[in-house]
Amino acid sequence: MNPQSLLPRLRQWFEDYITQFSSDDPILQENVDLKAKHTRRVCNAVIDIGASLDLSKEDLCIAEASALLHDIGRFEQYSRYRTFSDYRSEDHAALGVKIIQAKRVLDGLEPAAADILVRVVGYHNRAVLPVGETERCLFFLKLLRDADKVDIWRVVTEYYQNAENNRNQTIELNLPDIEGVSDPVYEALMNGKLAQMADLKTLQDFKLLQIGWIYDVNFPRTFQIVREKKFLEKIRDALPQEIPRITAVYERARAYLNGNSSPCSILMVS
Repeated sequence: MNPQSLLPRLRQWFEDYITQFSSDDPILQENVDLKAKHTRRVCNAVIDIGASLDLSKEDLCIAEASALLHDIGRFEQYSRYRTFSDYRSEDHAALGVKIIQAKRVLDGLEPAAADILVRVVGYHNRAVLPVGETERCLFFLKLLRDADKVDIWRVVTEYYQNAENNRNQTIELNLPDIEGVSDPVYEALMNGKLAQMADLKTLQDFKLLQIGWIYDVNFPRTFQIVREKKFLEKIRDALPQEIPRITAVYERARAYLNGNSSPCSILMVS
């Protein structure tokens, strides 16, 4: 079976799978809905970015399938641990791979495509790209990571604009909303590197980490979306205005965004 034939079946499997996590508990249901909607929007974003690269129909289907499956571990994670923090529970990407394999979701798909999908799902939340992978796998991984960031940025910026009315500790990773930027977070971001989740001590750290995702963007269309939606500016607006470390991290990220259309060459996927 080729990816184009699998995709309609995969979409239906996803919708059927997430129904088992429906709950009368409003907090659980809110967070299940959050991840379901996120997944659907990442599918749209990956098609948008992929179309800008003139991908074939088959490769667009592989990209959409990776988006559909990338957070499948989140539903089991939240049901079991009541958190989306991998640091406080377990790696949701690895859990997703276990579910894909246990449910035999990719049975019948041509082996090369199935292998790429499993690897991309397993890698998608890593702090850095894996070493020694094929260019084709890395291409789909970068495409998924860009699409994932686009929607997470959208979710968090909308949330920060309305958080005073309805706080969601799950989105905030249960981090304390106190003043302070941790040294490892500040140093990584000022060096143009991603901050690490394990180094987060405050909600301010987390917001700055999200600004720093700009250093892991791969394609011109993604940079364009970030500029159009003003994601970095909106996160900055949700932070205190007079703290030098926060200002420095934001200004460096903005300079990087404005100075880059793409920080890396586009990999061949054929």
